[in-house]
Amino acid sequence: MITKTLFTAVAAGLAWSAAVAQPDPTGRSVAPEDLRMDLGIIRSTLEQAHPDPYRYPGKAGLDTLFATIHASLSTPLTSEEFIRAAMPVFRAVGDAATRLTPPAEVERAYEHSEPLIPFTVAVIEGRLYLDQELKGFRSLPTGCELLRINGRGSAEILALLRSGVVPEGEDTTLLDRTIEQDFPVMYRRFVESAERFKVEYRAGDGSVREQQVIGLTKDEMRSSLRRPGIDLQPWRMEDLRDLGTAWLTLSTMDRQELGRSRIVPERFLGQVQEALERGEVRTLVIDLRGSHGGDPAQANQVFALIAQKPFRSVSSMYIRSGEVPDSYRYATPAPEFFASVNGMYMPALNGRRVLQATDPRLRLEPPREKAFQGKVYVVCDGGTRDAAALLVMLANRTGRARTVGEETGSNAAGYCGGNGLAVTLPGTGCVLQVPLTCYVPEGIPAGPVERGELPVYRVPRQAADLALGRDTVREALLNLIAELQ
Repeated sequence: MITKTLFTAVAAGLAWSAAVAQPDPTGRSVAPEDLRMDLGIIRSTLEQAHPDPYRYPGKAGLDTLFATIHASLSTPLTSEEFIRAAMPVFRAVGDAATRLTPPAEVERAYEHSEPLIPFTVAVIEGRLYLDQELKGFRSLPTGCELLRINGRGSAEILALLRSGVVPEGEDTTLLDRTIEQDFPVMYRRFVESAERFKVEYRAGDGSVREQQVIGLTKDEMRSSLRRPGIDLQPWRMEDLRDLGTAWLTLSTMDRQELGRSRIVPERFLGQVQEALERGEVRTLVIDLRGSHGGDPAQANQVFALIAQKPFRSVSSMYIRSGEVPDSYRYATPAPEFFASVNGMYMPALNGRRVLQATDPRLRLEPPREKAFQGKVYVVCDGGTRDAAALLVMLANRTGRARTVGEETGSNAAGYCGGNGLAVTLPGTGCVLQVPLTCYVPEGIPAGPVERGELPVYRVPRQAADLALGRDTVREALLNLIAELQ
C-alpha cells in the first residue's frame, strides 16, 4: 500500500514537472535564417501557384516588398511576430483567401491555455461596442461603447486589428466582420497579451465608467457559457405566416460544415420548396450574413430555387500554371487538382491558364422545376463571401431579388477560392493558405471597381439596437415587407 502511494506521488510529481517545463509555444523564437527561408517559400508559392499575385501590386511592387521584408529579418522572431512582419505582402496581394496563420501548437494554446479577453464586439461606423460577454455573468452592459482597454484607445485598437486582416481589394467591410467573428484571439494576437483588462466604456446614460475584466481561456469561456437548449442549424427556415413570408437562413456554404450538421443541400432545398408551396408564401428572404465557403455549384444550387430563367454564376475561371509548386513537399497533398489541369484549362497565356469555354461549370443552369415565383430579398454583409457572395451577385445582376444590408466581403469583379494549398513552413511552423482558382462572376458589378457587391438597399446596423438585442437589418426589412403588403 505504501509502495503504491509512493509510486503515485512520484508519478504525479513527474507529470507536474513536465507540465511546468513545457515551453510556451507562443514565445518560441525562430532564427533569422529560418525566417528568411520561410519568406522565400511564401514568395515562390505565391509566384508559382496563386492565380493572380500581381493583380494589385504589380510584379515590381511585390518584388520590392519581399526585398524590404527580407532585409528586415535580422533578429529572432516568434511565429506571430513573423506573421506581422510578412503581413504587408498579403495585404498587397489583396486576396482574403491568401493568408498566413499561426502554427498548430499556437492555435491549440489559444484554444486551451492562453487567457483571452472574454467578450465579442460589434464594429459600427468605426467604433467598438460590446456585443456579448463570453462568461457566465455580466460585468459590462451589452451595447456599451468601448473607449479604452488597458489604457489603449479604441481607435488604436481597431487600427491594430484591421492591420491583421487581409482586405479583398479595396473592400473594407470584411475587415470589421472578421474582427467581430473572433475578437478574443485577434486582440491577443495583434494588440497585447494580458491576463487582466481595465475596460473604460460609455454607458447608456452617457456616463464614462471603468470595469476590471479577468481573462479566460476558450475552454473556460465554453464551460461558463454552456446552457441547456437546442443548437440552431446552419441552414434553417422560419415561417412568418402573418406576413406571408419565409426567412431562410444559410449561415455557411461550406460542405464540410454542412456535413457535420448532417445537412444535404439538395434534399434540404427540396424540403424548402415543398414548404414554400404548402405555406402559400408570397415573399422569401434569404439571409446570407456571415456565410462563406463553397464553390459556384453551391450558389447555383440555391439560386435555382428562385430562378425564373436559365443562369450561370461565373463567366470564367483561371489558375496560375497548373504546375506543382516547389513548396508542395511542405503542403497538404492536392493531387486531384494538379492531375486534372491539362484536360480542363487552356495553355498558359500572360501568366495564367483560363478554363475551357466548353467546361460544364460554365454552362447555363436551369431553374428548379416549380421554382419559387414570389418576391425575394437577399440579406448580406461584409462576412458574405465565396459562394454566398456569388449568390448575392446573381440576385443583383439578374434582377431576380432585392439585396439588403452591406457590401459583400468577396470582390465583385473576381475573387479567389476553391481548392487550395496549405503549406506548413518548416522554420516557423506557420501555415500558408493559397487558393488555386480565381472565379470571374457573370455580369458587371454596378458599384466601384475592386469592391464587394453593393446591396440595392444599404441598411447599416444601429448601435442602439445592440443593447436591446434587436437585429436592425431584419426589423427594417420585415417592416418594409409589411408596408408593401
